[in-house]
Amino acid sequence: MSYEFLKISVNNGVGIISLNRPPANSLNEALVAELDQAFDEVGANDEAKVLVITSEIPGFFVAGADIKMFNEMTAYDAWEISGELQRVNQKLEDMPKLTIAALGGYALGGGLELALACDFRFMAESVTIKDKVKIPALGLPETTLGILPGAGGTQRLARILGAKQALYYIAMAKNINPQEALELGIVQELMPGNELNEKTITFAEKMATKATIGIAQAKKAIYQGYNQDTATAMQIEQDAFMKAFASEDASEGLKAFVEKRPAVFQGK
Repeated sequence: MSYEFLKISVNNGVGIISLNRPPANSLNEALVAELDQAFDEVGANDEAKVLVITSEIPGFFVAGADIKMFNEMTAYDAWEISGELQRVNQKLEDMPKLTIAALGGYALGGGLELALACDFRFMAESVTIKDKVKIPALGLPETTLGILPGAGGTQRLARILGAKQALYYIAMAKNINPQEALELGIVQELMPGNELNEKTITFAEKMATKATIGIAQAKKAIYQGYNQDTATAMQIEQDAFMKAFASEDASEGLKAFVEKRPAVFQGK
C-alpha cells in the first residue's frame, strides 16, 4: 500500500513509522486508516522486531484529532469513530512486538491516546518550533470541547495514574510537561530534542537483539492478566511461559548460559 501521510522503513530489526501530515499530524479518517494498515504491515514483517512511531513535523508528535472531522457528526457517528479509533489503537497494543512512541513534541488528545497504546514513551525535554525553543506537553484536553477522550485515553491513563488522578487531568484538561510526565510514569525517559529519534532508535535496535518472543509473551501476560483475578492471571502467565519456552530463542538462551557465552537470538 502507498501512504500519503506516513512512511515505513525497517532497518537493523527496527520498524519505523514516521508521521507527516502538516502542520501538526492531526488525526483524520485518512491518517487513521493509514495507521491501521501500517500496523498490519509492520506487525507481519518478521524483520521488524521492534516498532518505533515518530514524527517528521518539528515540535509535534500528534496534536490531537482534526476537529473539522467532528463538526458534522451525529452522536451515532461519534460512537462509530470512537470505536474505530479504539480498534486501531488496540491493534497497536496487541502487537506481539515492543512498540515505542518517540514524542518529539506536543502529543495531545488522540495523539497522546496513540502514544499510550505503545509499550514505552520517550519524550523530548524541549523542542524547537520556528526557531523558538519550547517545552512540549502531553494532555487530554477533550473536555474543553464538551466531550471526552474516546480512543482509549480514559482507560489507559487510569491504568498508569489510577482512576482519580486520571479523572483530575482529564477534567482539568491539564497539560503535562516532560518532567511531570516522567515523574507520573507516563513516559519512561526524557532526552534532548535533537537526540530523541537517534537515541530511541538505538534503544530499539538493542531491544531487537534480545529474546523478542520471550518479551512478546511477557507483554501478553502482563496486559492480559492485569485486570484478571489472580488465578486467571497466573494461568495466562503459565501459558505464556510455555510458549516462550518452546521457542528456539529459549533453547539458545539456556544453552548460551550453560556454555558461558552471549546468546544470539533470532526471534524464533
